[in-house]
Amino acid sequence: MTGVSIDREVLAGLVPLLRCPACSIPALTIGSRGLDCDSCGHLAPFVDGVLDLVANSSGPVSAGDKPYEGLNAKLYGWLMSSPTRQRLDSWLLGLDVKRYYSEMADRIAGLPDGPILEIPAGNGPLFKQAAGYRDRGPWIFADLSWHLLKQLAAKVEAVGAKRHLIIRADACALPIVDGTMAGAVSMFGIHCFHDKPAVFGELRRVVSEEGQIAVSTLTTDGHKLSQYYHQMSQKDGTFAPDNSWAEISTAARGQGLELHGTTGLGSARVFTARPKIHS
Repeated sequence: MTGVSIDREVLAGLVPLLRCPACSIPALTIGSRGLDCDSCGHLAPFVDGVLDLVANSSGPVSAGDKPYEGLNAKLYGWLMSSPTRQRLDSWLLGLDVKRYYSEMADRIAGLPDGPILEIPAGNGPLFKQAAGYRDRGPWIFADLSWHLLKQLAAKVEAVGAKRHLIIRADACALPIVDGTMAGAVSMFGIHCFHDKPAVFGELRRVVSEEGQIAVSTLTTDGHKLSQYYHQMSQKDGTFAPDNSWAEISTAARGQGLELHGTTGLGSARVFTARPKIHS
């Protein structure tokens, strides 16, 4: 497992939280190349510090989601690597980026103690700024993009973080055991998911009854310039078509989540979701 940014003891503590992406049974054990499923024989290999937990690594993913790879990934990385370019991006979205980062950092800090999942993790745009990434956890970072996950693995390695597992996973079929996450984060990713009910359903499934989910998403409800920007990303499938706030909130509530503290920041929405407990 060369290059993996997690020691074997910590990995052994996280394996019981995972289930096989091929058969959905929590029967994974640590092997020489990654994790082996004792039930169906599936191998989930480590690649450059990333654990590949997609059932069919070379095949299509659920719902037609389009992860950032190639030129799109390089452009995203270039945009997010400069405060000046981030401000340009936020201007197009009508977003106060400083307030946004402050909102998300506060919500991450307020997550319950215990294991936390972030999906999609991207390249960890707030990893160095938000203390919760170092103070809380352990963390499981998940995304479909090899390019962005490898960038995140390098960031985790650079700061010497050891309680972080980086996995490649499909948000519509999370390789996480039911109810094992104390909390979750989904930062600027919901608008990319084409099957939002499936994603919210998976988040509801893996988060404990007492847990909560910190979410931010773009919407199509901003000013005309942000709407045009959004439409351009919808044309190539990077953004999903159903991205009004009404559609997103309805999809979340339809999967048994209650929404709290919703804040509008230009075309973006930030909110906290909690499992709805039926008495």
